[in-house]
Amino acid sequence: MKNTINIILFLMLFNISLDSFSQEKIEKSKKEVNQGSKNHDHNRRNHSHGSSASFESYDSFQNVIFRGVAQVFIFVTYYAAIGNYEGEDHLHSNLTYYPFDNGISGNYVNADSVFTSMRFLRFDLEDKFLYSNESLFGNHLKFKIRPFQYFYLQTDYFQLREFNKIHGKYSDLSLFAFNLCYDRIRFERFNFGWTLGLNYLGNDVMKAGFSYGLNTDLFIAKNVSFYSSMKWSLINNVYVNEFEIQGKYHLRKCFLSLGYEHLKIGSSNYDFIALGGGIYL
Repeated sequence: MKNTINIILFLMLFNISLDSFSQEKIEKSKKEVNQGSKNHDHNRRNHSHGSSASFESYDSFQNVIFRGVAQVFIFVTYYAAIGNYEGEDHLHSNLTYYPFDNGISGNYVNADSVFTSMRFLRFDLEDKFLYSNESLFGNHLKFKIRPFQYFYLQTDYFQLREFNKIHGKYSDLSLFAFNLCYDRIRFERFNFGWTLGLNYLGNDVMKAGFSYGLNTDLFIAKNVSFYSSMKWSLINNVYVNEFEIQGKYHLRKCFLSLGYEHLKIGSSNYDFIALGGGIYL
C-alpha cells in the first residue's frame, strides 16, 4: 500500500514538473475558446447541409427501419444507464448520513441491512487547493446536494491563476460545472455512475457547453476511500475536459484528501496536486 502511494505521488510530481516549463496557458486557453466559434459555425453549416440532403433521400421503408433500430437502441440504453429497479436490489440501497457512519458502508447501505438508515437529504461540501508550480495554482470548490439515494446535483467551481512573466501580471480563469449525477451501481463499498450537465468559462470568455462524465467511489478500508472522475465537454467547439483522482481519509462527518487533477482547456493542459478536505451536512 505504501509503495503504491509513493508511485502515484512520483507520477504526479513528474507530470507537473514537465508541464511547468510552459507558461501563459490561461491566456492561450481563453484565446482558443473565443476563436473556436468561427470553425464551429462553418462546420455546423456544412454538416446541416449534408444532413438535409441525406435525409431527403430516405424513402418510407428506410424510415420505418430507422425508427425500429432507434427504439431498440433507446430501450437498451435506458436499462444500461438507469437499471432495472425490479431486478437489481442495489438500486434500492439507502443513502448514509456520511461514509463509514456505521463503520462499514460508504455512500450507500443495503436496504435490508441491520445498519440501514433513512437519510433523505445530505450535503457534501469539499474544497481543494491546486498547485502546479510557483506561477500556476488554483482552487477547486465542489458542492453536492443529495435529496435521496436516486440522484444528486453537483456544482464545481475552479479558479485558476497564472503569473504572466511577459506582462508582469496575473491571469485568471474561472470554470463552473453544473451536473445532474446518477449512480448506476450503489453497493456498500463501491458506487459508479454518470453525469450530465453544463460547463461555463467565465472571465473574458463567458461561454458554455454541454458536458458528460463518469465517476466512482471505492471504500477500501475503514475510513479510507478513493474517488475518481472524468468529464468531457465542448465549449465553442473547443475541448474542456476534467480528470481527478484522490484518496480520502474520513473523520466522522469530515475528511481530508490528497490527489491529482488534470484540466484540458483547448490545447493547454493543466496538471495539479490537490490538497484539501470536506464535510458532510
